[in-house]
Amino acid sequence: MRAVIASQVGPPEVLQVTELPLPTPAPYDLLVAVHATSVNPVDTKIRQGTRPRTMPLVLGYDLSGVVVAHGSAVNNWQAGDLVYGCPNVMRHGANAEFALLDARAAARKPTTLNDLQAACLPLVSLTAYEALHERARIQPGQWLLIHAGAGGVGHMAVQLAKLHGCRVITTAGRPESLAFCRDVIKADAVIDYRSTDFVASVMELTQGAGVPVIFDTVGGDTFKRSIDCLAPFGQLVTITASDVGSAAPSLLYKSATVHYEFMGARVAYDHEPEKQGAILTGIAQLVDSGALRVHVSKVFTLDNLIDAHREIETGRTIGKLAVRIK
Repeated sequence: MRAVIASQVGPPEVLQVTELPLPTPAPYDLLVAVHATSVNPVDTKIRQGTRPRTMPLVLGYDLSGVVVAHGSAVNNWQAGDLVYGCPNVMRHGANAEFALLDARAAARKPTTLNDLQAACLPLVSLTAYEALHERARIQPGQWLLIHAGAGGVGHMAVQLAKLHGCRVITTAGRPESLAFCRDVIKADAVIDYRSTDFVASVMELTQGAGVPVIFDTVGGDTFKRSIDCLAPFGQLVTITASDVGSAAPSLLYKSATVHYEFMGARVAYDHEPEKQGAILTGIAQLVDSGALRVHVSKVFTLDNLIDAHREIETGRTIGKLAVRIK
């Protein structure tokens, strides 16, 4: 099969188009003919070596496609079924014509989406859902701060929080991103973090109370400064490896909690992967009802995947970057 491998740790140029043998399904695996995948920041982090893996490696941790075979323990999928989901982030991914997908964590493709749109949903929707509902346990009526609302995870998180009845504050830094958050995904308040102190803005919006839930998709200084506008007994969820460092006393005196969210953990550690299959089934229902939308900003192919990696490393992507395989 045709595939793109990261031959070694390094810049986008380490990505190479090659031929590989078809993968062999383990008992719980689906073998999927990949119609489309997407590029996520985790792809670039693995390629750069900040999340070490054994190289060479096929990246790509989203897919939409059709089942062609399955492992011996799979009894609810058949060849020809349309599927979407996330390959195991500890194994080869979907930058290839065929990929393996844990059947328990997979779901039927949304019927109203094409493959490019469907392939941009799984990783970001799982991340956002788990962060908001399993880590922070959001409640209707709460104020939430969600950083980078125009990004892949951010634009899913804003919509899911709004669907749950929350009031959402989000941050963005460019005119087109601010407009997207305000006019497309309908955040209740949009803060231009380049021209405004987001901590001061949040405290003003909440009349000095702070927000009970913050979802950080940025890390670094944004993560640490978020603690200043977290309400007492609040929940701060991050998808980065940020260290609270000297901010620990502030968290302690607020009796606040920091959660780390990595959507790849369930499948990688074989810890109730069926929960992700159920989440993706629900996401598909929301999409097919028109309540939730995924934004695809650009489409690439295996032959110009290097350009997709360069694009996402700019940090200026609105929504998702799709990759057409078939």
